[in-house]
Amino acid sequence: MDDKNNLDFPNSNSSSLGGQQSLGRFNETTPLQNAGNASIGETSGTQISPSAVRSGNISYNNQAIVQDATVASDVDSGFFDFSSSSRPNVHTSMQVSDETKKLDFGNQSNSDTDSVNSQLPYGDKKKASRGKKLSIKKILFRTACCLLGLLIGVVGFMLWYSSFVLGHIEYLESQVSVLDENGNTIFVEDLMEDTDNELIVDEAITNFLLIGIDSRSSGYSDDGTGALADVIMILSVDNENGTIKLVSIARDSYVYVPGYSDPCKINAAMNYGGPELLMATVTNNFRIELDGYAYINFHKMADVIDAVGGVYVNASSSEVYGEGGLNTNLAEINAIDGLAPSYQAVGSTGDIWVNGRQAVAYARIRYIGNGDYERSTRQVEVLRSLLAQFMSLSLTDKAIAMSDILSLISTNISEEDIRSYAIDFLPYLDNLEMQYLQLPFEGFFNSGIYGDEWSIRGNWNMMIPYVQEFLYGYTVEFDEVELPPYVPEDSDCPSFYDWEANLK
Repeated sequence: MDDKNNLDFPNSNSSSLGGQQSLGRFNETTPLQNAGNASIGETSGTQISPSAVRSGNISYNNQAIVQDATVASDVDSGFFDFSSSSRPNVHTSMQVSDETKKLDFGNQSNSDTDSVNSQLPYGDKKKASRGKKLSIKKILFRTACCLLGLLIGVVGFMLWYSSFVLGHIEYLESQVSVLDENGNTIFVEDLMEDTDNELIVDEAITNFLLIGIDSRSSGYSDDGTGALADVIMILSVDNENGTIKLVSIARDSYVYVPGYSDPCKINAAMNYGGPELLMATVTNNFRIELDGYAYINFHKMADVIDAVGGVYVNASSSEVYGEGGLNTNLAEINAIDGLAPSYQAVGSTGDIWVNGRQAVAYARIRYIGNGDYERSTRQVEVLRSLLAQFMSLSLTDKAIAMSDILSLISTNISEEDIRSYAIDFLPYLDNLEMQYLQLPFEGFFNSGIYGDEWSIRGNWNMMIPYVQEFLYGYTVEFDEVELPPYVPEDSDCPSFYDWEANLK
């Protein structure tokens, strides 16, 4: 190559590295040979070996990017353009001619584009900028794909796990019919009274009937028919305000049961016709629309409590040691389980930590205090403590406990509906608020032995407006309920009841 043919690399440093000479330009003092190597260095600019080539290899950062590059002998000046290269890749048989005047390494993006261009001012900086933009887009696209894949994986796992957990529940088909007192078949839809006034229906509020079956009963069917209802509660879930409300109904409350001419204790409805008949009884006597039921054998309730590690209760000395108290009831449970009467007997009072069997024995106390009325209060105390303990568990322990708990529940609510309710209520789970109202209200009932049994005779018509206000925030006109004998007259009931002050 004659002396006018230069490969010009301005602004490069001039130093000797590893036996190679770093030059600012090719000129007559550094003639190109027919064979050799040329390399673009990392920091020192352009490095050319003493045998800089007319035909040979070109490298960048010690990685070969051009092999067998040929520089035509008639090139006046030429330069190597790295402006759009992303990484050193091998190219073969690249040529420089009069027409091109440069070696162009294609549309590859390069994280070192800026540093190369600073040394090679002839580089196409617009191409470098475009390459950088393409690189950012690729990174963002790949990141988005990763996040999307992660999201799909998490959602898929949640759906699988929810199906796994909900699969533990015993789902029951809703009854089509029940038998009346004469053994005649009555369709469930005919159990509901025809009323002139419609019941309140609020899309944001869902009401369920919670039923606890007396575990000492035997011979009942899968849906609970034939068993007595130890616990009768309305669970109202407000998805808009994130609240749970409980209305507890004393099991000894006297009411009329559909299909039966004489009034009886409300817990007998479960015995007569199972949960469907009990639902109809609650709806007819309290004018509350119910969306489904869930029941659990109270003997299994001990397992539910043990699943969260136990609960706190506040037990007085008489509640622990008195006749018909916790230890007395526990001895009965021990007898059913074939255990010694004193097994796990409680030896302290006040705020005490109890296991499942002890908690059930406490909730069953009936003959201490105000009979069935205080019994309902204890049941709710256990449920609230159960919920508080569940909420205190870690996420992993919650999942384990939930699987154990749901396996003990029977319901006519579909798996799809349960999942939908759970998703709606999930955002409120960390700040869950629960309110409790107990029926009947003080001053609105008579209690005592009527005929041959002890019972509670409540004036439900005087209490229904307060229940509506509690559940929905407003009241509506309703058809009056048929009341059993010995209930207090309207005039004997308080003219006003401050239910908010009596929330538990």
